[in-house]
Amino acid sequence: MEDLDGRLRAATAGRVSYDERARELVLRGTAGGELRLAVGREAVRNAMQSALLAAESSGTPTAGPDDAVSAGARALLDTYEADPAAAEGLVRRSARQFEGTAAARRRRDG
Repeated sequence: MEDLDGRLRAATAGRVSYDERARELVLRGTAGGELRLAVGREAVRNAMQSALLAAESSGTPTAGPDDAVSAGARALLDTYEADPAAAEGLVRRSARQFEGTAAARRRRDG
């Protein structure tokens, strides 16, 4: 099993993490603020990919040839620093989308 929390922490110097036990994504701002969002593990991966796509589509450069989770974590952190509400909205939308897709797959598969 991959170490999602470790990857998020390594990519963001500990400012983005995932608490597996509480099922919370945690974002820590430079001004001392903290945002905790209750989301599942796979929804976090989906949110990191969404954050990366949003950064790329807005013309924000992303650092180096990195995996989507690490690059997305940095992009999400940048969004959080600029507009915490936008970062929260992105994660919540992404989590709802992931959950909706998973529910549809379960209905289809029986």
